[in-house]
Amino acid sequence: MRARHHAVRAGGLLAASLLAAATLAVAPNNSSAATGVESALPPDLVAQYGSTPAYADEFNGSSVNLTDWYYRLTGPYAGGYMTADAVTVSGGALRLNYSQRDVSGDGIKDFVSGGLISRRLFGYGYYEIRARLYDGAAPLHTSFWSMGIRSDLLGALGDPRIKEDIANSVLPEHNHLFEIDGFEHDSPDRLGMGNVPGSHGTVLARHPYMSGAEYGVNFADWNVYGYEYTPQTIKFYINGILRFTIDNAATKYEYAPMNFWLTALPFFPKATDTVTPGSSDFDYFRYYNRPQPGVNLLGNPSFDALPRNNPGAWLVPGWIESDDRPASQIATDDVVNGGRSLLHTGTSAYSVTTKQDLTGIPDGRYTLTAWVKSSAGRPHAQMRVLNHGGSERAVAIRGSSEWTRVTIRAVPVTNGKATIAFTSHAAANEWLRVDNVSFTRN
Repeated sequence: MRARHHAVRAGGLLAASLLAAATLAVAPNNSSAATGVESALPPDLVAQYGSTPAYADEFNGSSVNLTDWYYRLTGPYAGGYMTADAVTVSGGALRLNYSQRDVSGDGIKDFVSGGLISRRLFGYGYYEIRARLYDGAAPLHTSFWSMGIRSDLLGALGDPRIKEDIANSVLPEHNHLFEIDGFEHDSPDRLGMGNVPGSHGTVLARHPYMSGAEYGVNFADWNVYGYEYTPQTIKFYINGILRFTIDNAATKYEYAPMNFWLTALPFFPKATDTVTPGSSDFDYFRYYNRPQPGVNLLGNPSFDALPRNNPGAWLVPGWIESDDRPASQIATDDVVNGGRSLLHTGTSAYSVTTKQDLTGIPDGRYTLTAWVKSSAGRPHAQMRVLNHGGSERAVAIRGSSEWTRVTIRAVPVTNGKATIAFTSHAAANEWLRVDNVSFTRN
């Protein structure tokens, strides 16, 4: 995950006391390596999600699938480097190799490992990996987690394709709203888990770091780790056994589909540390989803999330802006509820789209609604649903000085994805306002 800055917690590296909303259960070892079981999807989750993932990378090839993954490239950061050549795929596993070698070119060996970040975003569902973790004495922070990125996120954006995708309207410029740590393992023998609500501050629901003996596992063996993310709870599993539950009603956070991360970060090593060459290995990554009727699948649907790095910025967190991007902004002077709404406007004629690409969503029929108002001049504005496996659905937004609800019903999603968009082609000083957008399965 991200680096620890001593007294300041950044990225779940400091264990906090449990909130009253969290519960803990510890059970004996049920290692998949010992039993020969490749997956430990809990039986109750099999009943809900089925046994077929919505997305999986089994790491059965000979190289990283760069269509689906970015490299996490950093350095010097937290005392080491993360490089692409430290990430290998062989023998049916992804390996994040840990070594000491001269990366900086100063003749001194550096601490080096690597990691991956998913190119697609994942929302509610069950996330599972099978992993064996580096257990050498030199500090390596191996993590299995979800978090959105932003265009200036320190220690994450070394792969140039990330900024290219933001510039090409493939990713939101700012999606750093929340974080779920399936686990954070510090070699050789400490592991914790929890969440970080990013938009509203640093209130944490964290499971304290514990040793393998306390968990009843050996981290250096193959074990199955998973977390289920729903609107109500986040549940953390090891080898199919529930270890920790967070009640989401007790923590403040802004929902948004997030990137998925598998990373191994050299963690403030000392000059006297010596790396035993090795790796943290991952047999697969699998993501499962299930229909959740009535649950809004859009991130930041009321536009109230504050940008983590600059709360005064006018950019729209969680949403992608394209064409005349400055014409898509946040307003605070006219809202349905909350404190912010989306505004399209410009001092000259403009064309702009504010959209959100949802991937890995269950097929079925969906309803899109929003509250809108528009100037009476020449704004040609639409609410749209695209890329859902059928023809584009759209509704024109008429000029109105009052907030009005618009709806597109019975949208058939047949390919596990959909794009929700608001598009304006307008003359100078015309405007469109949007608030409280919802995309829910019928």
